[in-house]
Amino acid sequence: MSAIKVSIITPAYNAMPYLKYTVESVLQQTYPHWELLIIDDGSSDDTFACAEAFAAADSRIHAIKNEKNMGVAATRNRGIELAEGAYIAFLDSDDMWREDKLMRQLKLLQNAKADISYSAYSFIDANNTPLGKPYLVPNTTDFKKMLLENVIGLSTSMVKSNLLKQHRFDSSFYHEDYVLWMELLRDTAKAVGDTDCLVQYRVMAGTRSANKINAAKHRWLVYRDALGLSVWKSAFAFCGYALAGVKKRFKLNFS
Repeated sequence: MSAIKVSIITPAYNAMPYLKYTVESVLQQTYPHWELLIIDDGSSDDTFACAEAFAAADSRIHAIKNEKNMGVAATRNRGIELAEGAYIAFLDSDDMWREDKLMRQLKLLQNAKADISYSAYSFIDANNTPLGKPYLVPNTTDFKKMLLENVIGLSTSMVKSNLLKQHRFDSSFYHEDYVLWMELLRDTAKAVGDTDCLVQYRVMAGTRSANKINAAKHRWLVYRDALGLSVWKSAFAFCGYALAGVKKRFKLNFS
């Protein structure tokens, strides 16, 4: 396993307040064979300068700059194109990993002969203060289960690179990561989960995930347009999605 390289893709847009914590969580990984692609998407602050400083200090880190703002989906797709690793992991520019995250997931993927891995995660606020209860995940999931609840948090995911070279994020959908997981699972990819919390997910007001009404509207469009489900199957899946959202919100608000 020591010869396997993992490519980590981190899109960054005006990420200065948190990028330091994110990159340091990668530098602290017990598994050393990785490359980190920090892709600045037209930031107006010092995000790219921060990325360049990290790249100058560690040759495994690469600071990349989009010529113009492309959006997060297109930026991740650019990272996939540039990635050299056998596996690709995604890490948002304000989230953080536990130090054994890469090691545990590589072992899990190989032992289970799986294509996708994910993990449980906890919540923190803008000041790195823990929030609520962690979001726990099952040790396996599939297409049918994921219709009711998306258990694959993007910053927890690690995927075989060859799959992502063939399947990209679709920026025409609001939940582009969910659409990608469903596409892969429909094509018989095997997904396995680590039930330990390996990621700290930052929750901040004003983010896309904070707008629940808008998110719900777009999830319905995913069921109907991206997945081609009937109205009745979409309605059934949406009920599961809504229930899962209520449970997650309860965990976040009540410790």
